[in-house]
Amino acid sequence: MTVPTFDTQAAVGKLRDAGMEEKAAESVVEVVGEATSPLVTRDSLKAELAGAESRLRADMYRALWMQGAGIVAVVAGIVAILGGN
Repeated sequence: MTVPTFDTQAAVGKLRDAGMEEKAAESVVEVVGEATSPLVTRDSLKAELAGAESRLRADMYRALWMQGAGIVAVVAGIVAILGGN
């Protein structure tokens, strides 16, 4: 999975070619880079959701086993009580 990167040098070059001064072009590119850096890509979101789903699934199975063990213990206790009479 490759994440597209923002080519700052190319962006500065395009802004300079359009007539913007070098310092202003660098500032614009820096602002755009800072504004877009926290954005999530589709691939990273899918990976994070898959990890969360896996953890949730494991927690659900663990809870199911614990409930099953509790039920077995209660039934065994009832059988022991009733069998002792």
